[in-house]
Amino acid sequence: MYRLRGMNLFRILLHFLWPINCQVCGRPSVFICDSCIESLFWESQIINERENLIIYSAAYYHTDINKIILAFKYSGLKSLCRPIGRKMGKFLNRPEDVDYLLPVPLHVNSPRKYNQAHELALGLADSWDMKILDSACWTREIAARAGMNAQERAKLAKDSFMINDNIDGLRIALVDDVCTTGITLMRLAEVCRDSGANVKYAYTLATVRGE
Repeated sequence: MYRLRGMNLFRILLHFLWPINCQVCGRPSVFICDSCIESLFWESQIINERENLIIYSAAYYHTDINKIILAFKYSGLKSLCRPIGRKMGKFLNRPEDVDYLLPVPLHVNSPRKYNQAHELALGLADSWDMKILDSACWTREIAARAGMNAQERAKLAKDSFMINDNIDGLRIALVDDVCTTGITLMRLAEVCRDSGANVKYAYTLATVRGE
C-alpha cells in the first residue's frame, strides 16, 4: 500500500512539473495507461479489399483509437506511435509472405516534424521482426486529405508517388495510420508494383467504419 501511494504521489508531482494525461481516460502523468492500450483493440481485425490490395486494420476510427491518432498527428505526441505500433503488431496476424514494411510518406511541406506512419511501422516491425523501407515519397505538394469526400480522394493520381530505391523483387506491405477510402494505399501499391515489388497487403491502425 505504501508503495502504491508513493507511486501515486510521484505521478502527481510529475504531472505538475510536466503536465501530461492519458489520451483515453485522462489519468495524469502518463501518455496512455496500460489498461487503455489493452482496451483499444477489442474487435477482430478488420479486412477491406481494394483493387488487389488487402487492407488490415486494428480498430474502427470512431472509437477511442481516434483520440490516440489525433494526439500523435496534431499534438506532437510522437512517443505514442511506436508502443501503439507494437500493440498493433500483436493484435494483427503477421504475414508470412512479407519481408519489408513501407510506410506511406509524409506529405511535402507538412508542418509535422515526423511521419506517424513511419513511427507506427517501427513498432509493427519490432513485433514482426521485419525491416523498414523509406523508399517512397510524394512528387508534389498535395492538399490535406482530411475533410475530403470519396470523390475528391479518388482523384489522387498514381504519379503523386515515386520510389527512390531499387525494390525490384521485394515482398512489401504498406503501413499507414488510417484507411478512409484506401485510395492513397492503392496508388502507392501501384507505384511499388511498377517498380517490381510484390505488394498484396497494407496495415493501418484504424479504418473508417463502412469503408
